[in-house]
Amino acid sequence: MMSNEQEAGGLKQVVNKVTDAVGGMVGQASAASTRTADQFVENAAIGDRYEIRAGMIALQRAQRDDVRLAARQMIIDHTTSTHQLQAALEMSETAGVTAPPLELDNRRQGMIQHLMEASDDGFDKQYLDQQVLAHEETVTLMRNFAGGGDNSQLRSFALSTAPVVERHLEHMKHLRELA
Repeated sequence: MMSNEQEAGGLKQVVNKVTDAVGGMVGQASAASTRTADQFVENAAIGDRYEIRAGMIALQRAQRDDVRLAARQMIIDHTTSTHQLQAALEMSETAGVTAPPLELDNRRQGMIQHLMEASDDGFDKQYLDQQVLAHEETVTLMRNFAGGGDNSQLRSFALSTAPVVERHLEHMKHLRELA
């Protein structure tokens, strides 16, 4: 029989999962409608920041070795993406584009909080579920902007980044299936 504390913890996990899923739908809608360079830079930069922070948490908390390895790769690849975005923003074609934000937005800060609140035995699933949602959103962002964004330099960045993010998405889906 479960204690009230265990029931409350289980309910909190369910609420966090639902909140993340709804946030994922909001993120998909936002990514699909991103057309301006300022919007793209903000979304891409925040996405990278989320991936790096989530990966750092997963390195500490993941129970499975393959999840920790994936988290390490997310940190490496999204740090690279951050540097590539910054390099694109230093080109003359991106003059006037707003600098990337230095902090997460409320939605992704909530996702980080949910990872920190996850139970030890539920952490890997929570992390992988979030990774699938986040990478689906980023694939949409990259593909959408590459096809119709208002800045050629950033369209090129999006086009070259999309295949990496698509590989991440497929890998996270595969890891989630193994759980």
